[in-house]
Amino acid sequence: MEMQVLNISIGEIIDLVIMLLGVAIICIAAFSYRKQNFIRLQAAHQKIDELSQRMAEQEAALLRQQHLYDLDKRLATIRTQHPAPEKTWTNYNSMLQDIDAQLNNWITSFESRTQLAEREVQFCTYLLVYPHLTLDEIAQHICYSEKSIRNYKQRIAHKLGVSSADLYQHLQNDVITYLYNDNTNSKLSAL
Repeated sequence: MEMQVLNISIGEIIDLVIMLLGVAIICIAAFSYRKQNFIRLQAAHQKIDELSQRMAEQEAALLRQQHLYDLDKRLATIRTQHPAPEKTWTNYNSMLQDIDAQLNNWITSFESRTQLAEREVQFCTYLLVYPHLTLDEIAQHICYSEKSIRNYKQRIAHKLGVSSADLYQHLQNDVITYLYNDNTNSKLSAL
């Protein structure tokens, strides 16, 4: 075997090395550009996801405000028909029918879903419809002593799995969920 000697000059080697370095720099620049674009694209997608999340939260908050407004209108209509809670059980049952009509049978549903006693449902109804009344004033209407009404409220809250302080908010949320989770026309009927 014969060995061929390559007759390459140092200048040619330097030119070859420079050319290879140029190709390497171009490859590195292209890779870096693609990586930067990928990182920018990821950041843009993350911002879009964050904005979508914020928009969904704002839509949910707006929808809740609309539901609260509608609920307030319904409760105002009830208070117009019945400015004060009924003290007698017979009158309460008549009032209950008017409230149930305004709230699309929420009371009937609430009573069956929660397994609360009739008097406990009455207390919850008064608490929801007449939020301006104190516990002592509600106690007078359902014939409980002022001392026992706080314990009564705590027992009801415990049965519903909420704190006594959150009972009104829980009732409000329950009505809103009942009225608006099913988007049928019957539940979203106008006043």
